[in-house]
Amino acid sequence: MPGSYTWSRPSEGDMVELHDLVSGRTTVLRRPPPDLLVMDDIIRIEALAFREGTGPQAELFGALDADPLRVLAGMNWLIAFWSVLWDLREGEPAGDLVRTLDYDGPWRKGASPEQEQVWRSMSQRVRTGVFAALTGNPESHRVYTAEVRRLAPDVFLHVTLTIMDALSRDLTRQGLELTGMAAGLEANTDPGRSGNGPSFSPPR
Repeated sequence: MPGSYTWSRPSEGDMVELHDLVSGRTTVLRRPPPDLLVMDDIIRIEALAFREGTGPQAELFGALDADPLRVLAGMNWLIAFWSVLWDLREGEPAGDLVRTLDYDGPWRKGASPEQEQVWRSMSQRVRTGVFAALTGNPESHRVYTAEVRRLAPDVFLHVTLTIMDALSRDLTRQGLELTGMAAGLEANTDPGRSGNGPSFSPPR
């Protein structure tokens, strides 16, 4: 587990306080709502995010065939988690980081003006999904889900995976420890959750 953090559990078992030893700031975290995601989903996606080669992408595409919304929701949640960790470290609001997310993968290279608009729209749709995870807003999640069902889930996966990979590399280069944080959340919270509140709270 990354060594720049300490975890402490208040009386409520469904939440945990995460303290960043570098910045001295603290945030409160909860597991995702169990009807949307389970921690096994998040931990698996986190593990794949930091594996080299083509295997992780192939595994995600295989999982997409069985339950595309669950896979994509897990990726969005993990990106939201990373944006909160960045806020915790640097004091830059998580939402500001999410607004910068943009697909810059191979399918966009040499795009015509019409194609460029497609990739801008897809980036915005991914940002909508990440904001839904960040805020716990059911309406945002409903809008995102409708778009995934209307369009091709495999395109969403490619765009989200490319954005997630670029973000993880960028944050790691800037000294943020990401590997093992999902496992840390699982280890420090109880499986059950009460209510439907958001998983993330603004750091203080």
